[in-house]
Amino acid sequence: MNILKNIKLSEERPGVLQVYKTDQLNLFAIALCKGQMLKKHHTNVPTLLTMLKGRIEFEIQGKTYEFGEFDIYEIPVTVEHEVRGVEDENIFTLTQER
Repeated sequence: MNILKNIKLSEERPGVLQVYKTDQLNLFAIALCKGQMLKKHHTNVPTLLTMLKGRIEFEIQGKTYEFGEFDIYEIPVTVEHEVRGVEDENIFTLTQER
């Protein structure tokens, strides 16, 4: 599977693509257009964010981080955060332990 060819970018809502899922692991990709957001939320399981294309602003605990292509960030469990697309096409994966 090629993530970039299979994920859908849409102004209406973030694109989500299930890439791989087992009893132990869940891997999916997210696509955001420029300015598009994943509003404040949190994860209940360990999650690793890996940027594939573009740049995002990641706001957590009052700080804003900018991640670009091939950056990796471990998202803390149960800590509220939000994500905003910076470039026209922003694609990242989330790998979650189950």
